[in-house]
Amino acid sequence: NAGRISDIIACPGLDYCNLANARSIPIAQRISERFTDLQRERDIGDISLNISGCINACAHHHVANIGILGVNKNGTEFYQVTLGGVATEDAAVGAIIGPAFDEWQIADAVEDIVDVYLHQRQTDETFIETYQRIGPQPFKETLYGTDQARQAG
Repeated sequence: NAGRISDIIACPGLDYCNLANARSIPIAQRISERFTDLQRERDIGDISLNISGCINACAHHHVANIGILGVNKNGTEFYQVTLGGVATEDAAVGAIIGPAFDEWQIADAVEDIVDVYLHQRQTDETFIETYQRIGPQPFKETLYGTDQARQAG
């Protein structure tokens, strides 16, 4: 599953790290449960998904195609999503897509991101190629609705 949606890189997170703001491993498990069908995983193709439990970015969320950063807001765990990161010779830091999601919304958000990609991609286009071609707006509109997507920038 190397390079596939189920090949999630996650730091230990709040369960094992005193520096973390949020849990990473349970979030990775919830997301991976959404992508258990091997044919669907092959259809999605090459994509990187990394989850860091704090700004120290041990899982390198900022250079993943889909990056998730755990943040703490008034004692509650939230997850900020970045899109468009690349960790190759054409390196790029992902852009924050909008407001953070709570722990029960984040798996749905990732699935929505993948669905936008699958509907927007052209033949044999990877996630990052699709994102670079269409930009963040279709993802924002799906995740936040049209009005809030405009406010998210």
